[in-house]
Amino acid sequence: MPQTSLFKEFSGAPKARPDRTAILDAARFTSADFMQREWDGVWTKVWLLAGFVSDLTEVGDFITFEIGRESILITRSAPGEISAVYNACQHRGNRITRLEQGSVAKIVCPYHGWTYDLDGTLADVPDSERFRQGLPCAELSLKPVRSEVWGGMVWVNMDPDAMSLADYLGDLQGQFAPYELEKMTLVGDQTVSLDANWKTCIDNFSEQYHVDFIHPQHKHYVDCYNAVNELFPYGHRRVVVHSYSLDGRYPIPEEVPPIMRGAIEPLGLNPDDFRGRVIEVRKAAQVQRRKLAEEFGFDYSRFTDDQVTDVVQFDVFPNLVMSTRPEECWIMRPRPHPTDPDKCFFDKFTLYAPAKLHPGDGQRRLVGNAAYAHQELSAERPAREVFTQDEVIAGKNSMNLTVDQDIHLLREMQAGMHSRGYRRAWLNEDESRVQHFHDWLDMWIDDAV
Repeated sequence: MPQTSLFKEFSGAPKARPDRTAILDAARFTSADFMQREWDGVWTKVWLLAGFVSDLTEVGDFITFEIGRESILITRSAPGEISAVYNACQHRGNRITRLEQGSVAKIVCPYHGWTYDLDGTLADVPDSERFRQGLPCAELSLKPVRSEVWGGMVWVNMDPDAMSLADYLGDLQGQFAPYELEKMTLVGDQTVSLDANWKTCIDNFSEQYHVDFIHPQHKHYVDCYNAVNELFPYGHRRVVVHSYSLDGRYPIPEEVPPIMRGAIEPLGLNPDDFRGRVIEVRKAAQVQRRKLAEEFGFDYSRFTDDQVTDVVQFDVFPNLVMSTRPEECWIMRPRPHPTDPDKCFFDKFTLYAPAKLHPGDGQRRLVGNAAYAHQELSAERPAREVFTQDEVIAGKNSMNLTVDQDIHLLREMQAGMHSRGYRRAWLNEDESRVQHFHDWLDMWIDDAV
């Protein structure tokens, strides 16, 4: 059967299906005016993934989160406490740090030496007697930003009156629970600069209509044709895709296809045993993964058979795409450019479950990337890789074959929106997550949430 779409409600939340339908015209992706409306109505109002608790283990550790024109400084301000403040000195507005992360005893502005405690409280001002008007600490401390921790991640919200993170995520928290993201380890940290609006990226990962054309290898490994889309309040979405499977729109091959062979051989399964019965691979993979997990000391008991093999993608509004399996999670996060609606920054974080999963016995394994497995075992934080769209297209850098294939075309999608011959998107039912995202985007912009 073709894809299905289901509206799912949260207790105490607005209904999942908005009363309005957004028009996806070109200006939505290209105009500075719409970019400003997003800043005022979305980025400064919703919960945003800012970083990982694993980067804030010791008192004094800090990270910075750059979002649009804003910079937020997040510190481990005390044992068991994380504080977030705007990265702007209260003396004359100087950005206090340009570092992505580090460790300090105090927060010190490099311009005139104004010094703040780790929670942002003003602590010392050079030549304080020269300020005749006084130095009221409450007024001149760094301005706080709301922050919460969930899933091993630090989330921030610039709206002091916003709902709690728990209310914002709603039932998604329970759906995430079996994956235990808080126990996973960051093994990959990449950022690519793109010539595309951040929503162009989100739309790309919000539908599988393009898969047959950009990702032809997928038809022999995942069943996008029968995917189930779930649409939640506040603009969140979820899609479940069968893996170790075949796309339902194509004939079943006699032999196990190469991409599927590469997936089951590390499990200790012989592809030749499935000649004439390729459709049975998925169930065999579920059984074999449970067997391997028991040998390697990993617990699949909290997962259904489907969850053992399948990919569940959670789209957390506005800008998170979280592709999740029991053993790993990709978190993809496009961030808007500060001034240019035709550009964005696209982050990809790769998380692995505990290390006992990865080594296998030299041949068998439950996760596919040996380099990342080594990174997880080493317990060292991966260096952040930063590169350009052109470097991906030239093959100098990679985020993964599938993501690279998307990156190749995002620039062309954005360029086409500037054509005099293009007015608006014309979506089909398989693009329901795209429409849902934009419907809720308008709701947030119009303060109708």
